[in-house]
Amino acid sequence: MKLKPINSAKKGERVSIQCLRCGHEDNCQLQALGCIEGAMGEILSNHSRVILKIGETRLAISENMAKSILINPQ
Repeated sequence: MKLKPINSAKKGERVSIQCLRCGHEDNCQLQALGCIEGAMGEILSNHSRVILKIGETRLAISENMAKSILINPQ
């Protein structure tokens, strides 16, 4: 299956994080919050920001950063 940016996922969709293509600082911050390659999550919202739930953590991801997080839908 072809990877796609997380901002193309729909509300309620389960996703697998496959690649973080953002800058080093953003990458480190995402990883510290549990958004790592191979992590499973659920899209809670996809409007001006993507709200991603990974475990008990909810991440609000800007539109710009969301374009650099590649996923596989599950």
